[in-house]
Amino acid sequence: MDDGIEEGVGESSWPPAAAAAADSAGGGGGYTDIRKEIFDRLMAKGIEEVVKDPPAFREQLHRHFERLPASYSIDLDVEKAEDVLLHRRILDECADPDKRPVFHVRFLRCIEAPPDSQDKAQDPSTLREAEIGGSEPCERMMEDLTLERRKVADDSEASSARRGVKILYIHEIIFSMVDKTKLLAQLSALLSEVGLNIREAHVFSTTDGFCLDVFVVDGWETEETDGLLQSLKETAARNHASLSNPTNSAASERILELQEQIGDSNVDRSFLQIGEKIASGSSGDLFRGTYHGMDVAIKFLRAEHVNDSSKVEFLQEIMILKSVNHDNVVRFYGACTKQRKYVIVTEYMPGGNLYDFLRKQKNTLDLTMVLRIAIGISKGMDYLHQNNIVHRDLKTANLLLGSDHAVKIADFGVSRRPSQEGDMTAETGTYRWMAPEVINHKPYDHRADVFSFAIVLWELVTSKIPYENLTPLQAALGVRQGMRLDIPSGLHPPLSKLIQQCWNENPNVRPSFAEITAELEDMLRPLHQAPNSSKGSNRQSKAKAHKKSQR
Repeated sequence: MDDGIEEGVGESSWPPAAAAAADSAGGGGGYTDIRKEIFDRLMAKGIEEVVKDPPAFREQLHRHFERLPASYSIDLDVEKAEDVLLHRRILDECADPDKRPVFHVRFLRCIEAPPDSQDKAQDPSTLREAEIGGSEPCERMMEDLTLERRKVADDSEASSARRGVKILYIHEIIFSMVDKTKLLAQLSALLSEVGLNIREAHVFSTTDGFCLDVFVVDGWETEETDGLLQSLKETAARNHASLSNPTNSAASERILELQEQIGDSNVDRSFLQIGEKIASGSSGDLFRGTYHGMDVAIKFLRAEHVNDSSKVEFLQEIMILKSVNHDNVVRFYGACTKQRKYVIVTEYMPGGNLYDFLRKQKNTLDLTMVLRIAIGISKGMDYLHQNNIVHRDLKTANLLLGSDHAVKIADFGVSRRPSQEGDMTAETGTYRWMAPEVINHKPYDHRADVFSFAIVLWELVTSKIPYENLTPLQAALGVRQGMRLDIPSGLHPPLSKLIQQCWNENPNVRPSFAEITAELEDMLRPLHQAPNSSKGSNRQSKAKAHKKSQR
C-alpha cells in the first residue's frame, strides 16, 4: 500500500484548504499584502476589467486567491501581476467540462547554453515544485533556476553558432483539469514525449478540485507556440487518454480481459470482518480485519477513485498476487471484483511498513538487522524476477514487517511481466526511489528494481528519508544528472560497495538479486558463524546455486 508521503488525494494538492485559510487568517502578513499589491498594480496599469468596477474585481481577486493554497500567493511575481488574470481565466475555462483539459502556451525568452548541456537536468536544489501528495510543502517556487543558464545574448543565432553556443527557447506551459492522483507523472511523461525538458514546475490544487500546473520548459526549437500547443494536445489525446477522458474503450476491454483471467478469486464477504483503517494510498484504503477467523489486511478501492485506470491497476495487482507464493512476498487470500467495491484480502503484517518502522528508530539499525532485512527483500525480489515480474515501485513503504522483523514485498499495482507488455518506458514508481532510465522514459527492465533496492539499502543504514531536503521532482532531476545519496563514511565497506553497484547509472553493470543475496549472506555469515566454519564461495557460483533453488 502506498504511503501518504508521495501520493495523496490529488497530486497537485499540498497544504489543505484549512491550512491555507489558517495562514491567511493567522498573522502571516505577506499573504494578504501580495493580493493588495497585485490589485494596485493592475489598477495602475489601467487593466479594463479592473478599473471598470474596482470593488467587484477586488472580490473576484479575493475568491481566486481563496481557491488556491497559500503558496500561490507567496510564489507570485508582483512584477507580472497580469499572470493572475491569466490563471483565473484558465481556471474559469476549465470549469466547462467540454473544454478540459486546458493547455496554454507562451514563449518567454531565449537563452544561450553550450551544446553539450542541452539534455542535462537542472540543479535539483534550484528547482521548486509542490510536493506530490502535499506532505512536504516547499517554501518558494517561482524563482529562476541558475544551473547552466547564461545571459541572453544580443547577437544573432548565426553568431551564437559560430561561438559554439546553442540557443534554447524557453516556453511556459500552463495546464488545468480536474485534479487526480498521479497527474504530475502523466504530465511529466507528456512533456518528455513532446521533447521538452522541465526547468521549473509549479503545481497547485484548488479547493474545488481542479489543478493549476505551470511548467517552464526548453526543447522546442522555435519561438512560435501554435505548433507546440497542437503537439501537446495531439500527444495527450494519443498517449494519455485519461487526461481528457478518464474512461476509454481500451481500458474497458482490459478490465474485462483481466476479470476473465482472474476467474474464481472471490472472497465470501459474509466471512469478512472489517476493523480499523491502518493505511491509505493513492486510490485505496487498507484496513485490518479477519477472514474465516484469520487476521487479514483488506484493501478497498476508494469510491471517489473508481475509474477504468484505477480498476486496471487494482486487477493487475490481483493477477500478480494470485500467481506468486514466496516467504518474502505478502500472501494472497482472495479478492472481490464483481461487486461495486473492489477488495483484495492478504495476510496481516503486524509490524507495519518498513518506512514507518525506520522513521521510529532513534538510532540506525545494527548491521545484523540491516543485513537480515535486506536479505529477505533481496530473496523476495529474486523470486519475482525469476518469475518474470518487475515490481516497478520498490520502496520501504511497500515492504511489510511481520514478527521478528520478517519482511515481505507488497503492493503490485504497477508491477508488470515485461515479455507480455513489450518495452516498458512509462515513468512508473515513486520519484525518490526511481531509476534514471525510468525518469528519462527510456526502455527499462528488472534492473530498475535493483536501483530502487539501493535506495532501500541506504534507508536501512541511515533511517532517513531519501533526499529529504528536496521535493520528489527535484530528486528525480538530480538522479538523472548523476546525483546520489551520501553513504555514511563508517558503513561496512562491502555494504557501501554493494549500494554503489546497485545504483550504478548503467543498468547492465548492476548485480542481479541472486548475486545481491549471495553478497549479503557473505556479509552476515561472519557475524554468526562458528570459528571453524568455511567462509563460502564466490558471488557468481552462489548466485547460480540460488537461482537453481528458486526454480
